[in-house]
Amino acid sequence: MVHFAQTVRDGVLQKYDYVLPVRNIANYGQVEPPVYEMSNIPADFPLFLTYGGRDSLADPADVHLLLNDLRGHDPDKLTVQYLDQFAHLDFVIGVCAKDYVYKDLLAFLNRFN
Repeated sequence: MVHFAQTVRDGVLQKYDYVLPVRNIANYGQVEPPVYEMSNIPADFPLFLTYGGRDSLADPADVHLLLNDLRGHDPDKLTVQYLDQFAHLDFVIGVCAKDYVYKDLLAFLNRFN
């Protein structure tokens, strides 16, 4: 939960920040925690990315930054699904998640199994 809070607070997707420079250096060899480079995800790695227009945790502006990092990804291995009316928890516990998310996600997983 602390790592999640750090990500929300700082607006940066990076490894856990131990706060004390000496602890970050001990764990990462540097004062600041390393940033996760999404562009380092192998281009042929299957990705299913779904997001919603009402999601305050993964808002569309942030998702577009991620998509920019993934612009070199193999389009046959990247599925992007946008659901305008979905908020963050709708993907997990939403009444319509089965129809709008799970069906497509399972089809995607079966393609690469």
